[in-house]
Amino acid sequence: MTTHPYFIVRFRVDPKDEEAFNQWYNHEYLDTLKPIAPLFTKCYRLVGDEEGDRVYMTIYEIKDEASIEEAVAAFDRPGREQYGRQWQVWEKKGIKDMDDHIFHTVYSW
Repeated sequence: MTTHPYFIVRFRVDPKDEEAFNQWYNHEYLDTLKPIAPLFTKCYRLVGDEEGDRVYMTIYEIKDEASIEEAVAAFDRPGREQYGRQWQVWEKKGIKDMDDHIFHTVYSW
């Protein structure tokens, strides 16, 4: 059984902003995070349908339980302030129903 914890971010994007948001999120936000966040061993983006809306999830696999706090701190590392500000703009503009949590494996096969 895998023992990696996961940081999962879930949200909806206003359909009129979806294409621009995904371009920014994939190619600026996540691509610039990858080289400075070695404690995230994998990252997945998923999209699904919920009540007619597209719902996105980003799943970050964390190296181990002891690394959770340090891994999540990568989002706020010096030099990433612009991405925090850009994220706040997106939240006001078209991100809704966002939440994030750490999840722990209780079963796998």
